[in-house]
Amino acid sequence: MRPTSIEELRMIAAVEARGSLTAAAEDLGVSQQAVSQRMRAVERRWALPLFERTARGTTLTAHGALVAEWAGSLLTQVDAFDQAVLALRSDRAAHVRVGASLTIAEHLAPGWLVAYAAEPHAARVELTVVNSATVVERVRAGAEDLGFIETPDAPEGLAIRVIGHDEIGIVVSPRHPWAKRTSVSAGELAATPLVGREPGSGTRLTLERALAAAVGADAIAQPAAELATTAGIRATIVAGVGVGALSLRAVRDDLDAGSLVRVKIDGLVVSRPLAAIWHPGRPLQAGAARLLALASTAAL
Repeated sequence: MRPTSIEELRMIAAVEARGSLTAAAEDLGVSQQAVSQRMRAVERRWALPLFERTARGTTLTAHGALVAEWAGSLLTQVDAFDQAVLALRSDRAAHVRVGASLTIAEHLAPGWLVAYAAEPHAARVELTVVNSATVVERVRAGAEDLGFIETPDAPEGLAIRVIGHDEIGIVVSPRHPWAKRTSVSAGELAATPLVGREPGSGTRLTLERALAAAVGADAIAQPAAELATTAGIRATIVAGVGVGALSLRAVRDDLDAGSLVRVKIDGLVVSRPLAAIWHPGRPLQAGAARLLALASTAAL
């Protein structure tokens, strides 16, 4: 009997995972007819019925479900083998494509990248800095091998690992009236036009979600200004223009120096998870997996 191919195992596993030949074919990027013909050939070769074909569609038989389970176990080992072989490569021309949201790129990624670059056979890292929503889009599209985001929502259809948390603080210039106050209410904050990030920013989404839960989305004022960088918001607030919401990591030095003042919000602590994301259908290559491990073990 001719040996079973990896491609045939992937077809069987895909039918089990997606529930139909048509959906399996879409996942594998081949025609439904090609999958059907290949599976009929496997059934003939094994003399074993794997599928029950009816007018309503094709489903796995009991034997087929068992074979699909075995196939899944073997494919996991195949993928692990492929990653192990990649890990043996010493070609520094290989590179890891990483997308990171602004706070992570500015305050956390540099430490990870320095630690990774010091390792033997480290691949070249290509870092793209965009907001969290764009990182998600790029990972989904295959433009990034690994993404790092700071958003309260776990993106659908992507593998995710929370690697830490980040608190967002309300900050003002020492000359602002709020600088002399002990705290302000969530309602007063919501009614105040803020200097903040653009739509799609994890910082903005996290704050708006917290305020909406506290006082209602309709009570949130439109922004006073939308800036694409933390540095731009920080400089605007330091200059005395308005109220801003920023990661406390980003303004730690300013708070210590007194150039910015943190304003407490009554009964409201705004925090968001920091997470790594990747496409579950594309196993992480060795370099991306190692970078993820470093990020996961760093003190956050």
